[in-house]
Amino acid sequence: MKFKYKFTTAIYVLFALMYLLGAVCLVWNIIRLIDGVNSSVVVDSYLIIRTVLCIALPIVLSIFITAMIISSYYTVGDKKLTVKFGFIGDKYSIDDVTGIIKNVKTDVLSLIFKDESTLKIVIDKGLFDDFSAELMKKNKNISYGETDETEKKK
Repeated sequence: MKFKYKFTTAIYVLFALMYLLGAVCLVWNIIRLIDGVNSSVVVDSYLIIRTVLCIALPIVLSIFITAMIISSYYTVGDKKLTVKFGFIGDKYSIDDVTGIIKNVKTDVLSLIFKDESTLKIVIDKGLFDDFSAELMKKNKNISYGETDETEKKK
């Protein structure tokens, strides 16, 4: 089952600002390209490479942002937990998960692995129980607990 990554409002605002900045840069560089073609300035290979990169980078930025928004999720498979964040992905063995801790005070769900490392799950808090049930269905040895302690800063 697939569980969508939950971005905060601040992150969506940051994404919107990055889209805006990318659009401004793209328009600015296209104007510079048109002015450069219409002027009597000698066009060399350095100018061409620089202009192509200045036009391509805002497009690449928009592609990465769109990939993060569309393709950020957790998938619970038969043996693997897949964490996907845009183009970046990671897989964890469900057999390595020993516990699930739900912090009801801070609305954080954490997985605990055999090596005592943790992974915070960033999904809608209404899906915490569904996510936990899905994982525990795949691995019957996972312990589940709830806490109301505030997290300690390291």
